[in-house]
Amino acid sequence: MLTEGMFQKYEGNFVPRSFHPGFVVLSFLVSFIGAISTLELINRRTSRNGFLNHVFLVSAAVTMGGISIWSMHFVGNQAIVLANNQPELQIVYSSRFTAVSFFIPIIVLLTAFVATGTNNHVSYWRIGGGGTLAGGAICGMHYIGNASIDNYSCHYDVPNVIGSAIIAVVASNAALSMFFLSRASWSNSWWKRGLSGIVLACAVSGMHWCASTGTNYRLLKLNMSDHYSRNTVVIVVTVLSFTAALIVAGVAAHGTWISRSNASKARHVVLAAAVFDNAGRILVSPDGLIPSEKITDTYIERAPSDMFSIENPLFQWMFQASRNWNTISGMITSMTTHLAHLSGNSRGRSVRLISENGQLIENYDVIFRELFCLAAANLAVRLKEQLPNVGVLWDDILSTGKTRQYYPNENLSASCERGESRSISELQSGRGSLMFLVRRLEHSSDVEKLEAAGFRFADIHQVSSIIRSRMQIKTPNLTHILTNMATYAEHTMIDPVVHLGFFGIRARVGGHGFDVLVEKEARNLLPSMKLPLERLEPWHSEFLRQYDGLNVPLLQKRLRDPTKKRTQQEVDFASSLTGAINALRAQIENQRIFDEAALSCRTVQVPCRSRLGPNAAEECTMIVLQFVIPIHYSLHGSGCEFIPLSFFKVHQMVYMNSPYQTAFTQHLHRELVPTIKSIQATTHKPGQQQTPIGGSRGWRSDVRRFAHGLRVWRNSDSCAIDADGNPIPTKIGTKLSRNTTNQTSSTLRLWSREDSKIKNASHETLPERPEGNRKSRTVSSLGGILVSQEIKVAISRAEEADTRSLDLGQQSEDPGLSPPQHLATSSPKRDGHVRTKTDTSNRFELDSLGETKTNADMTMGLTAEASGSANEVKTFVDELFSACFV
Repeated sequence: MLTEGMFQKYEGNFVPRSFHPGFVVLSFLVSFIGAISTLELINRRTSRNGFLNHVFLVSAAVTMGGISIWSMHFVGNQAIVLANNQPELQIVYSSRFTAVSFFIPIIVLLTAFVATGTNNHVSYWRIGGGGTLAGGAICGMHYIGNASIDNYSCHYDVPNVIGSAIIAVVASNAALSMFFLSRASWSNSWWKRGLSGIVLACAVSGMHWCASTGTNYRLLKLNMSDHYSRNTVVIVVTVLSFTAALIVAGVAAHGTWISRSNASKARHVVLAAAVFDNAGRILVSPDGLIPSEKITDTYIERAPSDMFSIENPLFQWMFQASRNWNTISGMITSMTTHLAHLSGNSRGRSVRLISENGQLIENYDVIFRELFCLAAANLAVRLKEQLPNVGVLWDDILSTGKTRQYYPNENLSASCERGESRSISELQSGRGSLMFLVRRLEHSSDVEKLEAAGFRFADIHQVSSIIRSRMQIKTPNLTHILTNMATYAEHTMIDPVVHLGFFGIRARVGGHGFDVLVEKEARNLLPSMKLPLERLEPWHSEFLRQYDGLNVPLLQKRLRDPTKKRTQQEVDFASSLTGAINALRAQIENQRIFDEAALSCRTVQVPCRSRLGPNAAEECTMIVLQFVIPIHYSLHGSGCEFIPLSFFKVHQMVYMNSPYQTAFTQHLHRELVPTIKSIQATTHKPGQQQTPIGGSRGWRSDVRRFAHGLRVWRNSDSCAIDADGNPIPTKIGTKLSRNTTNQTSSTLRLWSREDSKIKNASHETLPERPEGNRKSRTVSSLGGILVSQEIKVAISRAEEADTRSLDLGQQSEDPGLSPPQHLATSSPKRDGHVRTKTDTSNRFELDSLGETKTNADMTMGLTAEASGSANEVKTFVDELFSACFV
């Protein structure tokens, strides 16, 4: 009877309404969660192509249309209280129109987000179109959702309809403009995205409540469904809102993980990819970071002069290797297998570079090089590229990490327990090393492919501060460095004409070897100036011989001497030389250094740009002014700088199609292949089943590992330390303890603990390995004697041994490789353990059987060392260096 009376009272009339404030606030929170999730997903979208970008697009449309708009609408309608909140008079929905109202805004928003685009160029026409479509989706969903009300007919006030539409369109345009402008300028911080999310949520909520206050409800029939439809909607809304909250939490967690990962990498040796397009923009992730891979936790210093820098032989090897990825790509699988055997996991991680007693492992150099190659291969996988296209190594190393301050009131005993030195007040704690593989994209299709893979291209000045802060790069002028990298990939070469160059060397202070003066913007080039000649004729050489050894002022005086009888050709040549000298003086910007240089009548042939195209090698003639610069001379504000002479020499051996590349390829195989094959030979015996990595080894092995781990845990307080007092991790990649984790450095010093076993290695040659790890062998580059356990002797020529060493379980790709004719041949050394026999055609060498070794061990040592070092190659640098001391 009560129900009938209620129906008669309100039938055909407007039912009074009010709003529940709790649901009003809740509806705005639901809309905000959906909006901020939408913006995060759009921010991750980098291209119109690519499966992941399509997922982001559809997900953004669903979170905006399904959560921020649709869910907000029905949560907001829950706030509408009709009459005195009698259940029979509350709103009930039609399932058909409710489903339609869910999908229509999603479809419209898909069109809106496609219209806004994904590139960094902000188009106000696109944003205006997308914002208008988004506002239309908000309005359309609202009125379609009201059409799904089954027991009321809605009547709208025209001013409210117009006002709600204006609010939706204007606020949507404002929110999307704020978001895309900050995104394009890479100032899209979390609070800016949050502000854009609030404005977008206001567009939805403002439109809804403006329209709702102008809506009247005329009763058609009573609600007899026992709240089923209303409860169903609430359940769906709750699930969708929880999903959006998970998206926001996931993005926040991902950002935190990225920050911690980069902070951790900043203390290690890391390889990054610097990829540039034709416009000079750099490739970054949606977070503004360049792709990077950790090579290893720590570089081990084996001598006081053994620092990880550009003069380090390992870096110079990596510099050459990055120009020979085609050769290395076929060895990556074997390298992975080799490191997996050493580390005990299938990915080759956590390789033990230091034994448990604090000594270097055997073949440390080879393993470090393999780790570099695998890091480059991992970068190639992340970039969806083949290894030969990953880029070439940049010719410098950046320092990363933070500096830890020590205070006077700090507990020094606690510092000692953490392995920290008490003799310094400030330690560059966690110092890392960052190297770059540089690549320049020449085709737009390559740019589109990387964008489809989830990367963006940004102007360097927009992201350099983000890269520097998050990767903890200490260099202040990172923008200038990245700008130079953008042109570095082109490999600057001089023109194929005669040049006048300046060869200035200076002894390295506090170290070994020499530095050479080079151009600051192209460190593979000597300071030089072009002469208007394609080549030198014999009379040019005779002319130069008259002025051999004269310093610059005297040389210019003689060249300008009007009393000297010369032909017209000689007059023109002297005038060209004088002009080139003046221009070269201006380039060096140090008159004191330049004027003391002397002319050398010996010309040299230097690499230059080929007239036949980029795939051809060519050399041009250079006339040289040379000077051994005193160590107290310095350069200020000059366009030149000093780099290690050994590294400058490596620069001259890596240009395109250089004959030295063939020699390096042979050296590469001789050095790496025997070590890889030796591990396979020692870990797999015929007739014995090999235990797979990570597989079960039996309960006895488990017990032994447990007992060993217990001993290590008991002795953890007395672990080995390096020269600075830092604890030495015997397993790279493993945390030492809770107290020392944050103090891990990318450099450990073992040289002070080796006493006299390790010499001060010069960086002009490869440093020696500690004698405790292996005994030094001296092997000729022309042949060797292989001695097995059965005391069998096999004598072979070097060419035959080379062919065998190039075999990595299959036929070599290019068996006809041969070194250039002008490569230097190392002569055999003599000591108490080596007997040599030398004649004009062959050299053989016998290593004593001081220790029992397997065939694999003997082959590994002899073949790897028989190749000799790449630094034994003779270039024009050696000619100039020798001429300075004649």
